[in-house]
Amino acid sequence: MNKITFNNTVIEIFVGDLANSEYDAIVLPTNGRLLPSGDLRCRVLRKAGPKVQIECNKIIQKISMIPFGGVVMTSGGNLPSKTIIHARTGHDAKRLMLATWNSLKTADQAKLQSTVFPALSKEVIGFNSKLCAEVMLPTIKKYIEEKNQNLKNVSICLESLPDYKEYENALNSL
Repeated sequence: MNKITFNNTVIEIFVGDLANSEYDAIVLPTNGRLLPSGDLRCRVLRKAGPKVQIECNKIIQKISMIPFGGVVMTSGGNLPSKTIIHARTGHDAKRLMLATWNSLKTADQAKLQSTVFPALSKEVIGFNSKLCAEVMLPTIKKYIEEKNQNLKNVSICLESLPDYKEYENALNSL
């Protein structure tokens, strides 16, 4: 685990299982219809149980589509984390930055104190851990420095040591 503190908020990175992370919220990448897609999303939703997908379906019935950079919040279902922030990233750095920022804003406005992200756009074609880290970590730092009111811990849960190394390099350059 590697961490750094800005304005009394800890940003940390670690290798682990997002579905077993105990935070106020986990951020989960999504598609525009909040459907199971991608290995990570499917794994987390399976563990969360059907209640979360039912909540997602109700949200989509009301708003039709999550825009790029948009986020919505549901319960965490059977997860150790009490809420899930579903974030729609995309195929470019701007969408990833917006999804990261809006996830933090949503958690902060809900008065949550801790949230954990995966490498949000890693499963998107054309993105890798290095690119994700170079967008996500500066965005997290900027949010904490400029807007944060409630978040005390923002973590990034990575799935492998090579992913961790890329995020560690980006964290050390903040």
